[in-house]
Amino acid sequence: MLAYIIRRIAYLVPVLFVLTVVVFAFVEMLPGNIIDTLVGNEGNNDPEVRKILEKEYGLDQPVYVRYVKWLGRALQGDFGNSLVTRRPVTVELMSGIPATVYLALVGISLSMLIAIPLGTIAAVRRNTAIDYTAQVTSLIGISIPEFWFAILCVLFFSLYLGWLPSSGFANPFEDPWASLKFLILPAAAVGFRQAAYTTRLTRSSMLDEMNKEYVDTARSLGLSERKVIFKYTLRNAMIPTITISGLQLINLLGGTVVLESIFAWPGVGRAIFEAIQQRDYPLVQAGVLVLGVIVVVMNLLVDLTYRLLNPRVKLG
Repeated sequence: MLAYIIRRIAYLVPVLFVLTVVVFAFVEMLPGNIIDTLVGNEGNNDPEVRKILEKEYGLDQPVYVRYVKWLGRALQGDFGNSLVTRRPVTVELMSGIPATVYLALVGISLSMLIAIPLGTIAAVRRNTAIDYTAQVTSLIGISIPEFWFAILCVLFFSLYLGWLPSSGFANPFEDPWASLKFLILPAAAVGFRQAAYTTRLTRSSMLDEMNKEYVDTARSLGLSERKVIFKYTLRNAMIPTITISGLQLINLLGGTVVLESIFAWPGVGRAIFEAIQQRDYPLVQAGVLVLGVIVVVMNLLVDLTYRLLNPRVKLG
């Protein structure tokens, strides 16, 4: 296991290197540049001002030189300053990452708390009212776009009933109750669609496992149905569920831009979206790179989880 972990970490090095190249090249290919943002339309006609700024920001150097310098600073955690707020980019990102991680973890946890029991019961009670209800509910959840469901939540629970705030954020360590009220709607919008996918996957995985020989063997040995289902069958069926949940979490960490905008959630996805609109290139580069690193690390953690759930899984 230790050798596998070391080998996988070694594989991450070239992956992360390619990621830095892609991120840097992506921002370089965006229309305009930092100078356009700094001087504005009025300063664009003054070539002397532009030359001074280009030299100050190193834009007069070849692109590969700028990449090496940027990579060297990035490895030290220095991504420069935001062109909009003038604050260090690291500070800007660190203020958004906790909110995004908080929302993603709660959303995916909520989806698993709903989906795993529901999918398991649907498989055990196959072709019953519970099974049909679970299938119809999951089909509805898959069919409804997240942003539309989020808007419906705001309209119904905030505007019509007035039970919950429509937007905002509170630190859970400073005011847990206020944080919970702000969290409920975004987490429900995030978790509902994910729960729909996970329910269907858990049900199909359970049905597949229940038809295998080891289940019949366990029953023939006199083990209780509860023990057969929850100790043996569900544990093996959880492997694809953990896979999809890990991928969903990765997607949520980098893809909640729309939901964060709807609920005014101060996460990193919304920060990157606003940075692209404002041509805040240092923040865009750093944000995309950080999210990419999170994706790579999460993939590694998902692979390691396979081994914990099923020791028979071969580690290649």
